[in-house]
Amino acid sequence: MDARIWVSAGGAAPRSVPLAGERTVVGRSPEADLTLEDEAVSWNHLEIERRGQVLMATDLDSRNGTALNGEPLERPRRLRDGDTLIVGGHRLEISTAGSPTPVAATVAAAEPGMALNEEERATAVALVAPYRSEGAFAGRPATRAEIAAELHVSERTAQRRLDALAAKLEVTGDAGRDRPRQIAARVIELGLDRR
Repeated sequence: MDARIWVSAGGAAPRSVPLAGERTVVGRSPEADLTLEDEAVSWNHLEIERRGQVLMATDLDSRNGTALNGEPLERPRRLRDGDTLIVGGHRLEISTAGSPTPVAATVAAAEPGMALNEEERATAVALVAPYRSEGAFAGRPATRAEIAAELHVSERTAQRRLDALAAKLEVTGDAGRDRPRQIAARVIELGLDRR
């Protein structure tokens, strides 16, 4: 398996880092296998372990946590091709399929599997903005009030737009308070805020 991480931060073009060993430590430490110069990143922040053909990610009790596809990484989780980890202000996209470039790279990407209209895309971008902001901690999606302020609409309109986006992404209404996080995870997973 030709596994690698595509690392990007602050809108810069992603750089490729191969996952060659059985264990890759990501952190601020100069001894880390992947060193990230970022105060929001712990000395030894994250471990990616290869178990045969499987990659497992484990947060190493970091100060600010790690997000996997918009969800807090609270226990070891299996990584799949296209998964996105947020470590401090850095986005780490996993590539296991041998594809030469990630979706967010500067090379033209394939068309998205799901098309969003301008209003839906703006809502998706506003929802995941806290994950994408410079120096962001592994965190949370934007609140309805933050989305409304960003889009210059009422909170009721922001809620209607979130509901429409959830329906399109097939995020069920029974998710309760976790629903915005689930919508954000789908947006990030599908790269809908990047195209």
